[in-house]
Amino acid sequence: MGRQMVSARALIDDRPEESIFRVNRAAFTDPGVFDREMAEIFGRCWLYLCHESQVPNHGDYVAARLGNHPVFVIRGSDGEIRCFYDACSHRGSKLTGRTSGTAKTLACRYHGWCFSAEGACTLVRGGEDAYRQADLDRLGTDLRPIEHFAAYKGFLFGCLDAGAPPLEEFLGGATPFIDLMADQAPDGMEILRGESRYIMEANWKLQTENSTDGYHVATVHRNFATTVGYRETLSPGGDDGMAKTEASRILSLEKINSGGYDVGNGHMINWADRGNPEAGPSWPQRAALRERYADGKVKWMLERGRTVTLFPNLLLNDVASSCIRVWRPVSPGLTEIETWCIAPKGEAPDARRARIRKYEDFFFPSSLAVPDDVRAMEGAHTGAEALANGWNDLALGHKTLVDGADEAARELGVTPLNSNPGREVETPFFAFWREWATRLG
Repeated sequence: MGRQMVSARALIDDRPEESIFRVNRAAFTDPGVFDREMAEIFGRCWLYLCHESQVPNHGDYVAARLGNHPVFVIRGSDGEIRCFYDACSHRGSKLTGRTSGTAKTLACRYHGWCFSAEGACTLVRGGEDAYRQADLDRLGTDLRPIEHFAAYKGFLFGCLDAGAPPLEEFLGGATPFIDLMADQAPDGMEILRGESRYIMEANWKLQTENSTDGYHVATVHRNFATTVGYRETLSPGGDDGMAKTEASRILSLEKINSGGYDVGNGHMINWADRGNPEAGPSWPQRAALRERYADGKVKWMLERGRTVTLFPNLLLNDVASSCIRVWRPVSPGLTEIETWCIAPKGEAPDARRARIRKYEDFFFPSSLAVPDDVRAMEGAHTGAEALANGWNDLALGHKTLVDGADEAARELGVTPLNSNPGREVETPFFAFWREWATRLG
């Protein structure tokens, strides 16, 4: 039986006519809220699973979770990618033993039942001797596919709610911003080998907020910016070209344009102009990109760093390097976070080298940035337990919030629900929290 929770609506004080938006800190700590989130958000929402480049060949699989449910994505002998519940149809034993691998036949380690990469049961050990055919027909021997499985430009999503809207409807106004990453190469994007996984002792929603929170960057990540800046002075003649780290968003935000958007369905955008776009690994592709896309789109691709936070737990980060990050709730105060580096297929060796080094600098669990982020979020979670009725008043940016598109959005040809011409604002959070409250009811 689920734990009792306070009403989600009671935890959100949303008064647009008075320019007031507050979140009660119990939203981060209440066990009943967490139970409801697992059922109504992670049990019913479209969630990111993996990228198609991670399963290029027959039998390649990636194990993941949709809420509380273990699932796996696998490519069949027919080339189709499918997603199944990670449970043997006999007695429910988990089939995959690793987070990723190759298995043209999946064998249950418990009783030896076997399944093809298409989900068909190929062996019931002792079946002809001990099972009646009617019993096998009744229990069903094939693997069970998840309710919905769909792709958007190589990004694979799953949903356990049979009545959910199509994926592209859910992504909605975020799709042009996803395209800015997905369209950077004519042959598509690929996940580079390896992944990082770590645990944060804080609520999952703090990572969602942090992904779009430009206000913390100059404080929390100044160590990153000053360290890489000093490192560059140690190189003969100083680092230049793609070896140089772009840190304008940290050290000189007042000299560049920036902003944040609510693009609907709980999705949030944060962006800032790059002070030195030539340092980006994709800059050498500029001429080729301008032949394929409008100047406004190419400008957004190469000259603006972006964080695209998709409800509820996916970040596409194209700032210091290019990264996919997913965070999965374990308990009200425990979150598993996983990251991958994503890059254009066929990227030149010097660009690939620069991308990986910058990814290591910022996104590794032991990087110059992640430990500072994690410590800040863990502090926020612990502090949320300090008051019985504490509120986070998200007032930063109300003064500059406008409905519709700003000039930068018009360059891309998009119309957000609202815009804010400053990265150090909290107004994009409204998108997430409104969707959160609607789904919890």
